[in-house]
Amino acid sequence: MVETIQLMRQVAVKAIVTENFKTQVAGEITRNLQQIDAELQQLEFKGKRAVADLEKRAATAPEVRMQIETIRGQVETERMRLLQLKEEMTGQQQALGDLPIGSVVTQFTVENPIEVRIGENIFQRLEGGEILVKDGVIQEIRI
Repeated sequence: MVETIQLMRQVAVKAIVTENFKTQVAGEITRNLQQIDAELQQLEFKGKRAVADLEKRAATAPEVRMQIETIRGQVETERMRLLQLKEEMTGQQQALGDLPIGSVVTQFTVENPIEVRIGENIFQRLEGGEILVKDGVIQEIRI
């Protein structure tokens, strides 16, 4: 009979908010917003080009009109997705500005392998740990 097994548990990586942290995250958000704007421009260009190509072929044929409407619908759906993402990024930018220096925020999670044994409380063993960082430097590990 097996006595132990390795499992994965989630460990939160939390950051202490500093001016450097705010600057770094603000830069990432700005780059993401620029990327979204570029994708929106490219989407508009490709959508217009695809419709124009189809219209040149046979704009009056019913199947071509359906293709054109399908393309326009797909472009609009993607445009709405990108605009929603842009709105979320803008909200994050606002929230970042409101974060007080010294507060702690969760940046992401990582997985950590643990070994559990017969007789242990699995819930206690799988409780997530934390890694606390300040400007990218680990300050504390709570496992």
